Amino acid sequence: MMKLHLLPVLVLSTVALAALAVVPCVKAQARPPESGFDAQPPAPQGEHNGGGDAGQDGRHRAAPREPATRTPRLSPLPADPTPPQPDARTFGGDKGHADAKPEPAPDTPSQRRRALDDLYAHLAAAENAGTAVPLVGAIERLWLFSGSDTIDVLMERVLKAVAEQRLDLAEKLADTIVDLEPGFAEGWNRRALVAYLQGDYENALNALTRALALEPNHFKALDGLAQIMRQQGDKAAALDAYRKLLKVHPYWEGAQDTYEQLKREVEGDGI
Repeated sequence: MMKLHLLPVLVLSTVALAALAVVPCVKAQARPPESGFDAQPPAPQGEHNGGGDAGQDGRHRAAPREPATRTPRLSPLPADPTPPQPDARTFGGDKGHADAKPEPAPDTPSQRRRALDDLYAHLAAAENAGTAVPLVGAIERLWLFSGSDTIDVLMERVLKAVAEQRLDLAEKLADTIVDLEPGFAEGWNRRALVAYLQGDYENALNALTRALALEPNHFKALDGLAQIMRQQGDKAAALDAYRKLLKVHPYWEGAQDTYEQLKREVEGDGI
């Protein structure tokens, strides 16, 4: 009988195989920066972007009126189509069973849902950021599973159009994706990014809301929602989004510090 402590290993193997089967490889020149479009967002009309630039000597920086923002992150197509191979010991397995044959890869929506739920549970309980890395990679690959070759091609073309600064084309492609597959959460997340880059925060928020309705644990959509809420001055909503984000992904870069800062601003320091 297979020991229970091997289940996380098999889940990761299963998810990685599924991701490898469904995520096409994108040429290097068509991919966006590895940062996932963490570029400085467009400034609201009548305001300067940022608000805390360093001086010439780099030693002085004025305190911004609001926390700095960044473009909401996408789930990028991996530069290397080879899925992560986590060390079995990291997830409670042992070396003697590291070569155990994995179960068949999830190829139905219900199997994909179970695999995602298992991965989210392991991510929420991850001991450190390093342990979270392969879990995040496996989750992102499942997010990208559309079950449609047409949608996969359109998703690639959206990234290429954004990388080439052809935002009108990117918008049309993203609209086509959500029209064809309105139940595809990652399509809505991609549509949100395009809207954000166009400065259309209302449609970006609408798209993020749709993405989160379909995939409530989509930590990148939660990050995008929190970023826009902060930028619009709705600190309470941003705080709530960060709270949800940290429950899903406790090691999301910068989230804990920002959450604590917003908590002080919204709720005060306490007694």
